[in-house]
Formats: sequence, C-alpha cells, structure tokens
Amino acid sequence: MVCVEENTQACEKNEMDAQNYKEIDDDKSLIQTSELHLESTTHGMKSSVTQEDSDKKISSLKHLFQKDLKAADLKWSLFIAACHSYRFDSCLKPFPPMYIVNECKDIEALRKAIEIVPPLTIIYQELHEPNAYSNYGTTIDLLYWVLIRLRDPYIKSVNKDCFESVLQKVPSEMKATPPNLIFQIASAKQSTSEEKWKNAAQGHSTFYAYHGSRLENFHSIIHYGLQQNMCKTALFGKGIYLSSELGVSLPYSPVGYGWGGSVLGSELSCVALCELINHPDVKQGNSGDTSRNRVVDSAGGKVPNKYYLVINSELVRIRYLLVYSQDFRAPRSTDRRGLMAWFGRHKLLTFVLGYIVLLTSVGLTHNKHVEKYYRLFVQKAGFD
Repeated sequence: MVCVEENTQACEKNEMDAQNYKEIDDDKSLIQTSELHLESTTHGMKSSVTQEDSDKKISSLKHLFQKDLKAADLKWSLFIAACHSYRFDSCLKPFPPMYIVNECKDIEALRKAIEIVPPLTIIYQELHEPNAYSNYGTTIDLLYWVLIRLRDPYIKSVNKDCFESVLQKVPSEMKATPPNLIFQIASAKQSTSEEKWKNAAQGHSTFYAYHGSRLENFHSIIHYGLQQNMCKTALFGKGIYLSSELGVSLPYSPVGYGWGGSVLGSELSCVALCELINHPDVKQGNSGDTSRNRVVDSAGGKVPNKYYLVINSELVRIRYLLVYSQDFRAPRSTDRRGLMAWFGRHKLLTFVLGYIVLLTSVGLTHNKHVEKYYRLFVQKAGFD
C-alpha cells in the first residue's frame, strides 16, 4: 500500500491484527514444563509443576494439535519470525515473560530455546510418551505460552471451499495471486477490544480492505491490532494504510523466513483482510468529500483511489490472514489410533517382535517338512 515507512521503534506499517467478532469459547489449557538440557540458559525461569497440572496441559496441547494443526503452526511461525527479527524489541510483543530477567529481555536464551523445537507433528507424537514432560519441558512451556496463554485471538483454518467467499468480501477490479491458505482471526468470548470495536460500530456501516506488512510484524499485529502510532508520517498523512485491491497490498508483504519446521513452509508472506467502520476518521480515496478523502497533515493531497487511510486504530479489526507459501505441504494425520499407531508408540517391543519373526522365518526355511509342503503347494498352484 501507500508509503508507510518503517519506524525504528515500531514494526513497519504494523497493522496489528484484529479478531473476528464471532465469539468462541476458549477450549484449551496447555503445558508448562522445564527442559533439562536448557536449564543453564533459562535463568531460573522454571517453576514447579505438579504431575496433575502437567498431565492436564499435555492433554490440552494434544487436543489443540489434533483440532487445527495448521492454525497452531501459523501462530508459532509468526512468533518465530518475530524472534529472529533484529527489531525484536518492537516486533516481539508480547514477549514471553519467562525469558525476562531483571526486566531485561533475554533474546539469546529465547532463540536457543526455539532452535531445538521439533515440528509440531513430532511434538504431538512425543506427547503420547510417558516421559514427554521431562524430555520436552522447555519446549512445552513455550508452546503453551504462545498458543494457549495468548488465547486472544483465536486463529482458525478456513476450508479451501470457502476461500472465494472470503475474498469476495472486498470487491476488487485487479487480478491478484490467490493465497495458499486463509485463516480466520476470531475473538475470545470476552474480548474487551472486540467489544470496544462493536460499540464504535454502532450507527455505522462496515466494509473490508487489505493491509500488507512484513512477516515479522504479524505476531504483534494479531495481538495488539493495527496501530497508526507504529507508522511514520507518509505522503498522504500518518495512519494505517489499506487498499481495496489485494494486488496493491501484496508488495507490502514480502516473503519472510518463518520456521523451518513448519508444515506451511519456511518462507511465508501474509496479508491481513480487515473490517473497517465507515467513520469520518477512515479516509477514502474514492470519496468526493474533501473531509473524507484527505487528512490535515497530508503532503500529497487526497488519498489515492483504491486506498484507505485510518487515523484511529480502534476503527479497524483484522478478520482473516491470507497466507502465501511456495512449499506448503499438507500435514500427515495426527490421529494415533490403529495398529501402526501402536507400533509407533512401542518401538522397542516392535523391534523385538520383528526380530522374533525374522528368526522364526529363518528356522522354517531350513525345516524339511516345511520345504516339502512348500514344494507341494507350488506344484498344486501351478507355479512350478
């Protein structure tokens, strides 16, 4: 979108993600543990967790991954992208409190912790093991904080059959590359920011528009919403820039590196699909009213056509994330039921049984009676 320049203190054109006003119950509670081989780098962040608490959190984490692995993967990938940004002090908000020591953010300890996190499909499998807590404590602790404790907003995968209906919320004239994935951003049941937005929307119509930003910005965007004070004054004034054209917003969402273990792919770009209140503080380039198509401090005159400039962040909410990935791969089913699942959970016993079967097979091949009946079978079957 229009030139919203990067603030060194803020995330570039940070359009902090809002949440769909569809209310949903928070159905999770996850794992908080401590990983032994990271004890020296986490500065006493570990707290004692009872067996009952850890079991409850592990169960909740398994439920989360089973329910919507892609959504959990996206939220984690956005967190990782913010962790690796040199602007982490502004992009990595909220920051995990267990890595704050003496009011200082220990980003190096956090980066070491995320380096050893395996793909979520593997974590899901390991959570079925009796020693999951002792083996993956720090990982589980961090996953719990990112995916569960930060429960507002709730990210939900959108079925591919519904992509078209989502994109049609914004009447567009230009052709643009469709996203690989779409995620709905929905509010927790009691969201103060959503309630504030609903109150502001009373007596006004609403409409949708796109906003592009760097991948590393979206962790803070989805939790704090789009903020006009995070953007420097641009040509047409200070505020949040959006567009009615996906093709206009896409260049402001360059491909960024997320997480190497992601099922969505390690290189992603995101565009936010936002709902705006039709309010005088939302400037529209296609309006003939001077008070509605420009801001007071504009150096470039009226806002261009197909653009919107929001000077009050409380008037915009993010409803969907459009995700682009070149190497998206559908995750394997995380359902661990059945014979193969049993083999996977009992690897040692499976190995022993396989070895016994092998020895039995070798013994039978040297048995004269077995050889006799085998030859007879071959003759009867006509294979001879």
